[in-house]
Amino acid sequence: MKLKTAIQWSVAGILLGIIAAGLVRSREVRVLWLRVTKHCPSCDLRDVQLAGVDLQQANLQAADLRGANLSEANLSGANLSGTVFTNGNLSLTNLTNADLRTADLVNADLRGVSLMDANLQDADLRSAQVMFADLQGANLSGAKVQHANWHGTTGVPRTSTN
Repeated sequence: MKLKTAIQWSVAGILLGIIAAGLVRSREVRVLWLRVTKHCPSCDLRDVQLAGVDLQQANLQAADLRGANLSEANLSGANLSGTVFTNGNLSLTNLTNADLRTADLVNADLRGVSLMDANLQDADLRSAQVMFADLQGANLSGAKVQHANWHGTTGVPRTSTN
């Protein structure tokens, strides 16, 4: 009886390992697909390392990028509406003309980011680090900005009141 239980647990462990390996590979495939096509809406890209990548004009609408590192990336003109960047690193990223409507940027690192003419309408920037960012012409209408750090930002964003 003990041998049968041990075999069952061993088989279950092997199957679990195969499934986990498949999930890791599938995320790697999604990252490769994104790099090649610049198209990965609704993708699960949690915790991926994409520092310095060129994703200009990419479509990442509603993607899950929680904890991802996109520091120094080029996301200018990208569709990032509804994307989740909670706890993500976007420092020194080019988000000029990016669509970030309803994006979740809670606790995100946005230090030194270019948000020139970006659309952040209804985005959630609570507790984000937006220090030394360029906000010239950014649309922050309806954005949640409580407890965000805006130290050293430049430019005048557009809001529903101006």
